Amino acid sequence: EHMNAGAFESLCSHLRARSDLVQNMTLMTISGFCRNCLAKWMVLEARKLSKQLRSDDKLTDRYIKEGETCLDIANTLNNWGYEDAAKIVYGCTYAEWKKRHQSKATEEQLRLYNESKTLHATHDATLLKCDDVEYQRQTELSQAILTRLKAGAFESLCEHLRARSDLVPNMELMTISGFCRNCLAKWLVVEARHISNQIVSNEVVNLYLSENQRNIVDTLDSFGYDEAAQLVNGCTYPEWKKRHMKKATDEQLERYNASKSLHATHNKELLATRSQKVNYQHETATTKPSQAAAAQICVPNQQNSLLSDVCCQEVDAIAPSAAETKPLSGHKVLRPPTGSTKLTIGILTVSDRAAANAYESGDLSGPMVESTIRRIIDSFNASFKDQDLVVNNFVKDIVPDEKAQIEEMLLRWSGKASRQEDSSNVCNLIFTTGGTGFSPRGKSLMFFESLS
Repeated sequence: EHMNAGAFESLCSHLRARSDLVQNMTLMTISGFCRNCLAKWMVLEARKLSKQLRSDDKLTDRYIKEGETCLDIANTLNNWGYEDAAKIVYGCTYAEWKKRHQSKATEEQLRLYNESKTLHATHDATLLKCDDVEYQRQTELSQAILTRLKAGAFESLCEHLRARSDLVPNMELMTISGFCRNCLAKWLVVEARHISNQIVSNEVVNLYLSENQRNIVDTLDSFGYDEAAQLVNGCTYPEWKKRHMKKATDEQLERYNASKSLHATHNKELLATRSQKVNYQHETATTKPSQAAAAQICVPNQQNSLLSDVCCQEVDAIAPSAAETKPLSGHKVLRPPTGSTKLTIGILTVSDRAAANAYESGDLSGPMVESTIRRIIDSFNASFKDQDLVVNNFVKDIVPDEKAQIEEMLLRWSGKASRQEDSSNVCNLIFTTGGTGFSPRGKSLMFFESLS
């Protein structure tokens, strides 16, 4: 479950970093799904879990925290809607993403989209609706539940692609989106390595591991591409290739090669197995090493979405090894507060060029900061069983390296503006990224120092 959720987050990070380059309509035309489908699959998983919680007492200990009732969580899940899920997939509301990144479709694009409708995913509109539009949410969904929703959406994506094995070639998917089925499998493997690294290197998490820690690590380290591909494709990759792969035309190869700047990369070192294969029965995704790891720890994906992802291309390491991630000697880990802590976090990108929309890919540093924050918070929640850090909202913006605009934004987010029009954007914590740096133009460093 946690590996599926991590691979889902890798996919979302990949698509967020390519918001201007991978349009939803093009993705839907070629593959039959888009970012909106990922969000809707999360909502449908929420409805499924709500039903299961009402009928299966065994799930209570896993998903219901002290002070919560099964009815409260079930009601929250039934009223958790598309807008909630879209924020996770897009990194912002769909309306914000659409305003920043969506391009007007050409007549040719509309024609191809309409011709491809038999390929498109369908979603039960009745289940997507919230039970009560006026429902006042009593509690936020825990990280354990969000992990379940991401994992379920990832499995829905794999099922969607399995059902279209002959209609959605990997090369076409890679050409227009920068990822393919092989990437999904490799993200699963990379997530297994990240979980393993976290188990053996994080002193805080180690306090909460059971006696079978070594078995979990061995299972995660032995989990390889072959096993992951079988989960994604529903059969081994050689079998899938024999049944469904067709020889590429010269035109397809030309378009594929021209799109390589869009492709993702996968760290060959992390993809290699690090221990002998562990004998386990292959039944479903949840019987894989993710099940054993899920009982112990939730460690989200650490894939670097700034790298492009050429399938099977060897690149430098994108994640530290276990030896490299050991805590520094003398470092004191501060204890988070107990109970539920809700945060509004601001991420301000200071960049002349990003503010002027001069980058083809859009701002990449802001989404990377958000991904890192989510990873740290998830690690805290996995480490300390008596607390739950929840980010209610990420407030994000981009300003040029101008003192007046930086000051206006920071004062507004800190609640210190002379005219505070929107209190919902007042932040508990503000991160800044970018800035011109050490040059006559760079003002941000000195300005931040003056604010402190």
